[in-house]
Amino acid sequence: MEGSATKVPELNDCDAAQIRKSRIVSRIYVEGYDTSLSGYDFVASMRGHFSSCGEVVHVYIPGYTGYIEGTTLNRFSLIYLRGKGAEEKALKLSGSYSSEGHKLVVEPYPFHAKHRDHKFAPTRYADNKKRHVIFVGGYKAALNSDYNLEYVKRMLLQERSKCGRVLDIDLHEIWEGRSLSRYAFVEVEGIDAIEKLLQLDGCEVEGLECIHSYRVAPPVKDVPNSGNSSRTTRVMVATASLPKPPSVGYLLPFPWKCRVDRSRTGYLCIWNSETGRIHYVRERSISSSEIIYAPKDPNLPEPWKGLVDESNQYLYFWNKETNVTQYKRP
Repeated sequence: MEGSATKVPELNDCDAAQIRKSRIVSRIYVEGYDTSLSGYDFVASMRGHFSSCGEVVHVYIPGYTGYIEGTTLNRFSLIYLRGKGAEEKALKLSGSYSSEGHKLVVEPYPFHAKHRDHKFAPTRYADNKKRHVIFVGGYKAALNSDYNLEYVKRMLLQERSKCGRVLDIDLHEIWEGRSLSRYAFVEVEGIDAIEKLLQLDGCEVEGLECIHSYRVAPPVKDVPNSGNSSRTTRVMVATASLPKPPSVGYLLPFPWKCRVDRSRTGYLCIWNSETGRIHYVRERSISSSEIIYAPKDPNLPEPWKGLVDESNQYLYFWNKETNVTQYKRP
């Protein structure tokens, strides 16, 4: 760290206990919602409905593989909330309406519970093959500039692999004034791995003692398809290459916003619209060979095309006339 290092105040036992309590993740069972929604819209709906209870860390839709017109979501799902008293607040929403005519049933379903596992069993094997990206941080105070980023990545891989298969770790750096903070997007396989990660708080590795998982990336806004195939198809491109996607910084949760910083090449400017705090993030390198066409979407207006970043399976949209790329559906 350039200049003098920032001294981290020590926590007493009471402070540490309060922090651990605020990081507890509760799992709740939900049904009664509108099953005609896409996964993207459903997750957004649940995040909004339960936002008063705490932080909605993840919404698990059993058997969801992408939006197909004419099909419906599973009639039950699991929602993971973080925060002191989050579960009690969520249970009070049982009987509330998530939309017109859709009355929610909300019940506790702690991680050790098994009485509803039979409902999730039919899709559990397939769900444990799906990729998820989880936002990991909390080790800013423990690390300094003497730590090599490869060491951090190796230790994260070692520790997070205890919960399941880790497919990729994408490290980012954020400058807060003269203080350097680091966080990572960790790609893992399966809902079982996600549930184990959400229950972790810290580890014994030097420099990663305060690490914890913040949030699981939601589904991107889906491209409707006929149901004949939900897989993307590689298309060989004879010209240079397909355009690369916008930075994943644009997918950060509210109240964070992102824009390209023209004054610092290779960096994005990310700011908190509520607190005004500004960070600078180094963009990750993406190979053009990782970009493929998404299945043809008849509802996509010209001249837009759907593309997929194979490194994380995120869908984004490309305007062939202006060369603009965006995650938001045009």
